[in-house]
Amino acid sequence: MRPRPKSADDQALTFPVKRTVTPLKLGLVLSGGGSRAAYQAGALKALIPYLEKHPDKISIVIGSSIGSVNGLVFAACMEQGLEHAATQLQKLWRTRTFKNTFAGSPSTAFLRAMKMAFLQYMSPGPGPTQDAIFDPSPLMQEVDEVLRRHGGLHPKNRLPSIESVGVMTTVEGTERKPLLFLSSHKEISPEYLTGASFELYQVEELTARHGFASAALPSVLPPVEIDDRDGNTFRLVDGGISQNVPVDPAVRLGAERVIIIDISGRAFWLDQYNEAHDSRPSWEVPAGLATFCMRPPETFVIRNQQPFGPILKEAVGRSTRKFLQALGPTWPVFRLLKNRLGEELAYEVMTYVALDPDYIHGLIERGYQEAKAMLKQHHALHFKQHETLEELVAVSSE
Repeated sequence: MRPRPKSADDQALTFPVKRTVTPLKLGLVLSGGGSRAAYQAGALKALIPYLEKHPDKISIVIGSSIGSVNGLVFAACMEQGLEHAATQLQKLWRTRTFKNTFAGSPSTAFLRAMKMAFLQYMSPGPGPTQDAIFDPSPLMQEVDEVLRRHGGLHPKNRLPSIESVGVMTTVEGTERKPLLFLSSHKEISPEYLTGASFELYQVEELTARHGFASAALPSVLPPVEIDDRDGNTFRLVDGGISQNVPVDPAVRLGAERVIIIDISGRAFWLDQYNEAHDSRPSWEVPAGLATFCMRPPETFVIRNQQPFGPILKEAVGRSTRKFLQALGPTWPVFRLLKNRLGEELAYEVMTYVALDPDYIHGLIERGYQEAKAMLKQHHALHFKQHETLEELVAVSSE
């Protein structure tokens, strides 16, 4: 995100932002990354013993793309304890197959995947389209059932310490615009959105529909339409097109320490093409010149240390039957990518869509082990120090 064009002597904020006394407000930010989000379930499991001992309690949960679905499930289930929430999230992922996740005919999805493979070859990027390979209604219903079984995400029903739960989405239209759906204990004052790149829409209760509006990657999942109180219709697509790691919204909502679990693989792909880590693809929604991004004073970032392609190859590469079941209708995309990029990178691309029990288990275990190693190194949740919150008007490269 570009910095706001102000001189060094100008204040970016016109209102005071003060840190509270301990305990501080703790934010949880979950990025998008398709089926790689199973890694987040493992990482959260590793965090539980440390979160239970830490004086700061999770107050704000913000997700983008599939990370928003994970965030909704985790936030709803926290009412019965962190261990229970992590277990429920793992259960949701461990049972994933193409058959119980997506509706419709496999042959129809196959033809759509062939079409998408051709279009992506000609013009890479999530361009506007009504077409989608998959219909995720079975998974959406399952997520809604989990939320209902745990009392839902209305502020009166969820764990009282959770002040805000939000999902980042993108309004689809002639011009794409970032939009944050938020369920909060209180109305958010407009002054705290000064310079924000996104619009805020507050709702009493978030549902799976909001989560899948955030996860609706064009060409892969269909856009989701949600009506507002005035009868207007939002046509929404993947929040990762706007902010895939939505740290800024968490800070604006009051998070003073933020745990980030990023499974986007962004750094890996930028390194592959020798591009700077602050590079942005042309299809991402550009930040307005009058916007700026707030960063928290302290962060604890969990990001996969190794690529996921080898996990997928180990799980399905030795069996044609498992390979086809894991990639489902998207296997033609793998063939195309293998010819274009080579097998290693083709497998890495498919880590975002593959569904296989052994692969999912590998992701969960990798997330658990890598997060556990980070925590063991410091014997606690070790937050990286940044500037004071009053000074946070910096550019964010996340």
